Amino acid sequence: MEEHVNLSPSGVHRDVLRGPHDEVVWVGEWGHNVVVDGLRALLAALVKGDPQGHPLGWWAVGAGAASWDAPPGAPPDATRQTFAQLVAEVGRKAITTGAVMFLGGSFTNRLEIISSFTTADVPAGPLREFGLFGGGTAAASSGVLINHRAHPRIDMQPGFTLERTLHLTF
Repeated sequence: MEEHVNLSPSGVHRDVLRGPHDEVVWVGEWGHNVVVDGLRALLAALVKGDPQGHPLGWWAVGAGAASWDAPPGAPPDATRQTFAQLVAEVGRKAITTGAVMFLGGSFTNRLEIISSFTTADVPAGPLREFGLFGGGTAAASSGVLINHRAHPRIDMQPGFTLERTLHLTF
C-alpha cells in the first residue's frame, strides 16, 4: 500500500502594525508559513486520545537571527519544517478559545487564529519569527511547535500593536 506522504497541511498569515493612536502603520501581504513536523505527532496524539495530544496553547514570537536581515535570509522551509522551537523566542501569549475559529463555517478543515502583541506581551525590539505551540506553558520553548514563520524584521516599540491573523488548512 502506498502512503501519501506529500499531502501536507498549509498555512498563510498577515500582519497589521498599528501605531500609538491605533492608526495603521502598515499592512503586510498574506504570506506562506511552514507547518512543522510536530503537527503530525500532535494530531496523531489527539486522534488516539493520548495525553500528549494538547490543543493550541501559545503563540510565541522571537527575534530570530540578525543574519536573516541580509540575503539569503532565514533558513529554507525544508529546514524550518524540522524545527521543534523558535530560534530566539522572546515572548509568548496564550491562545484563548475565542481566538481560534473555523473558517468558512462550522466544522471545516480550515482554522483562523487571531492574536495581537504589544510591548506588554513582548519586549521592545526586533521580531523576525513566530510559532504556534500545542500545549506547553508560559515558559519559552514549552509545548509542541506546529507552525513556524520567519518574516522581515519588525521593530516593536512602546505603544505599537502587532495584529496577526493565521489561516491553517488541514
